[in-house]
Amino acid sequence: AFGNNNQICISMRMRLDCRIFGIDGSLRSRYAVLNEVVIDRGSSPYLASLECFCDDVHLTTVQADGIIFSTPTGSTAYSMAAGGSVVHPAVPAILVTPICPHVLSFRSMIFPDHVVLRCYVPSDARSTACVHFDGKHRTELFRGESVQIQMSAHPVPTINRADHSSDWLGSLKRNFNFNTRVKQKPL
Repeated sequence: AFGNNNQICISMRMRLDCRIFGIDGSLRSRYAVLNEVVIDRGSSPYLASLECFCDDVHLTTVQADGIIFSTPTGSTAYSMAAGGSVVHPAVPAILVTPICPHVLSFRSMIFPDHVVLRCYVPSDARSTACVHFDGKHRTELFRGESVQIQMSAHPVPTINRADHSSDWLGSLKRNFNFNTRVKQKPL
C-alpha cells in the first residue's frame, strides 16, 4: 500500500547540472546527476590537484585522492563512505566531501543549493584528473579544464510508500542499521 489517507506522497529529488569546460572556455559536455560528481586522480600515482571555487570565490586548493560533490540523495552513497554527512533529501543543499585529503583540516562541507561550484586542474598540476557523473561518463580533465556544478532546474519526482521522512528514515535503519545497537541492560 502506498500513501496515507488515500493520497500519494511525491518527493522531488534534487539533481545537479554539471558542465565540463575546455581550456578555451568552450562547453565540452553536460550531465544531469542524481547522486554525485567525483573528481579524482584517476590512474595517476600523484594526489589530485584542483582549485575549487564557490560563486567565483576561492574555496580551497584540493590535494587529495579526489573530491565528491553530492546531492542529499547521494549523501548516503560514496560521500557517506568518505566521511560526509547524511542529509535528508528535502534539504536543499550540495555536499562537498574530500576523498583522503592530504591535510586533516579539509572536512566535508554543506552548501546551499543556489551556489555555483567550480573546480579546475591548475597548469602546474603534476597530472590530469578524472571526473565521473553518477559513476558513469568517465572523462579526463586536462590542465586548465574545469567542471561547473550547480543545482539543476529539473528535479526527479519519486513516489513514497508513506511520506518522505518515514521512507528515508526507514531506509537508513533497514540498509545501514543506522544508529542501532544492543540495548544496555539495567544495573
